[in-house]
Amino acid sequence: MAYKVTQAVDYLDTNPLVSVFEEEWEALEFMNGCLDGAVQYRVAHSPYTISEKQLEEMHEQEGTLVRIEEVNTI
Repeated sequence: MAYKVTQAVDYLDTNPLVSVFEEEWEALEFMNGCLDGAVQYRVAHSPYTISEKQLEEMHEQEGTLVRIEEVNTI
């Protein structure tokens, strides 16, 4: 069984990044790296101080843009 990770830039992204992994842990690790990188970018480029609550909200928002699916390989 393979795992496909789809990462969109925003909700209207018509060409999201798609990556396929043989193991579930690889897909989860990649997804977590994508989420952490996206949130870190937003924090680093924010002109304001980010609270813990805002940081959690950012993780939730970015999490809606990344999806993992099992795909059958034959």
